[in-house]
Amino acid sequence: MRLGLDEIGVTELMAVTEHSRALATAAAGLLLESLDGERSLVSPVTPPVDDPGVKKLLDEIAVAVPPSMGRAEIPLLWRVLARNPHYLASTWRKEQVVMRAAAFSERDKRRTALGVSMAMRARYMIEYHTAILRAAGDGDDDLLEILGVVDHYTTLNTLSEGMQIESDIKPPA
Repeated sequence: MRLGLDEIGVTELMAVTEHSRALATAAAGLLLESLDGERSLVSPVTPPVDDPGVKKLLDEIAVAVPPSMGRAEIPLLWRVLARNPHYLASTWRKEQVVMRAAAFSERDKRRTALGVSMAMRARYMIEYHTAILRAAGDGDDDLLEILGVVDHYTTLNTLSEGMQIESDIKPPA
């Protein structure tokens, strides 16, 4: 066991990390620079939405995401992904599955996602996760603690890779 979690908790943490990395990569690939920005590589859908499947998904997102962020509008990322209904559907479903409370709370998963976004220097997703965490009650001290962990482990990873240190830590048999 690691972090006091069983295999399910470890795989859950891996899923949150991978999902967060994928969203940060998508946001960067779409040239989304800021949560409050309106520029992107692909233009967002605008109401009225003709495709009933896309409309249904955007309605689901509108009920869940903006209130969790303390905002009125669906974030640009989701509105841009709506240009591709299959991509929107798969990404939204993954968000629902991966980020719901299970071995980790939703808040701890969001903190992990923020750490991944910070490590990737993904401004849009840093602002996205921070908005959710602030709306949930996290303050400056909480955010600085996350940054401190990211800074510490980024430094250790850089040092161990630069020094080409082979791991002597093996998983239990």
